[in-house]
Amino acid sequence: MFVERVVVGPYQTNCYILGQDETSSCWIIDPGNDPEAIISCIKKHQVNPVAVLLTHTHWDHITALPAIRKAYPEVEILVGREDANFLGKNAYRHFSETITDRTFLDAYKEQLQLLPEPTTLLDDGQMLDDCHMRVIHTPGHTPGGVCFFHEKGAFLFSGDTLFAGGIGRTDLYGGSYTEIIASLKKLMELPGETRVLPGHGPSTTIAEEQANNPYVGV
Repeated sequence: MFVERVVVGPYQTNCYILGQDETSSCWIIDPGNDPEAIISCIKKHQVNPVAVLLTHTHWDHITALPAIRKAYPEVEILVGREDANFLGKNAYRHFSETITDRTFLDAYKEQLQLLPEPTTLLDDGQMLDDCHMRVIHTPGHTPGGVCFFHEKGAFLFSGDTLFAGGIGRTDLYGGSYTEIIASLKKLMELPGETRVLPGHGPSTTIAEEQANNPYVGV
């Protein structure tokens, strides 16, 4: 098993490739931009994508989706149930109605209009048996935000819920400071040695965040 980070897009989003050498399979977490770089990483490892796993549907985590689906037509797309309306045929309309800064809408209009429909809606506690990860619903940054916890590997894809020394924004559409603090408390119950792989910035551990994150204990 391997995890490789590919930093993509203007917001330096962390896209991750989780691969299993024994099955030549991989899972793509948050393909935010630069599909050529993501596909190049997949080809380098000689693995075949099974699914795209989305921690949430902010534009900087999803705009490579159309190109990924074009390159791998059979790939599944998994997203938290409450975020699903920002994918598919109505996605661009939802973005247009909820975002005040239209700069990114103009820059990524084509990608957002071509976003595929999700194939699976995720709920809290759901097990993804093929990649051995558990879904943890972590609203606050977005209503349908989720994290993916791999117990055996002791790592967590935390999206924009938990960063090294911080948490995600809650002032965007659907955000809630109260909810993200509750989500943070849920994540702090994971084993301290769990490696946290966030949506932006460097990795950390649950123990490091328990000791140093100013939002822990709020």
